[in-house]
Amino acid sequence: MEPKVSICIPTYKQTKYLKLCLDSILTQSFKDYEVIISDDTADDTVKDFVSTYKIQNLSYYKNTTSLGTPGNWNSALAKAKGKYIKVMHHDDYFLKPDSLSKFVETAEKSKAGFVFCNTEVWFVSDNSRRISQPNTVQLNRLKEDALFLFFRNKIGAPSATMFLRNNLKFDEHLKWLVDVDFYIQYLKQSSFSYINEALVCTAHETPGQVTQQVQHDKAVQISEHVLVFSKLIDQINDKSKWDSFFGYLFRDYKVNSIEELKSIVNIDAKTESFFKAVFENQTKSIGFKNLIRKLYNSRFNVLKSEQF
Repeated sequence: MEPKVSICIPTYKQTKYLKLCLDSILTQSFKDYEVIISDDTADDTVKDFVSTYKIQNLSYYKNTTSLGTPGNWNSALAKAKGKYIKVMHHDDYFLKPDSLSKFVETAEKSKAGFVFCNTEVWFVSDNSRRISQPNTVQLNRLKEDALFLFFRNKIGAPSATMFLRNNLKFDEHLKWLVDVDFYIQYLKQSSFSYINEALVCTAHETPGQVTQQVQHDKAVQISEHVLVFSKLIDQINDKSKWDSFFGYLFRDYKVNSIEELKSIVNIDAKTESFFKAVFENQTKSIGFKNLIRKLYNSRFNVLKSEQF
């Protein structure tokens, strides 16, 4: 009999936070699950550690060659047999014994294919924590159009989600926007349900974390935003917000011409005219644009409205 939930854990090298993840799974009151660990570690560090755990329906797979992220994520998903996929990154963990049961109960009750919750974000460097959650305006915008996630990922990390198993995969050409791209593609074909409670903790600033490596990388930020936009362009009627967004992005990273942009990322004919217009508008009313940007991101934005 197939399990209700496949908990998919892509791992790489570290075991300190993986222990928190596995320990939190053992405490779950909901037991109809399998655990799939896809290990991208060259040595047996993770393999030896996992062997000390007695978890029901645990399957460990060691990649013969490194798949990287998100290839390793897809490897775990491909082995899942459950009705639902619950991704848990190896440095994230369930906060409460009933976390998994609340995911399942919400999905079954709402009949939604995609469920997400609030996240407790743990900054390991100073041991501080905060709750990440969408406000009412952001949640309503997400209900109206999943493309909103391109500008603001208010779902969070994959560990904050659970979704019906299907054939959709994470785009292995991406690193920074890989989750956003997946969410948008998934929500184009499915409704979602939101749990206004922090059920998982995501650890930030852990050793070797991909996020820390790419979040300020100019080539990654520019190329991935362009690549994801190229997937979405046919779905966008009013491109004015997108023009403004890329105008700010290019100014932030000092990309000043279409030629410079092409040196960073390949642009197809469909998007080239759009980006040419972005650069033409880039120098117009810069002072006013920067003032508007500051107001949207300041404490004076009492309505919590979004610029994009």
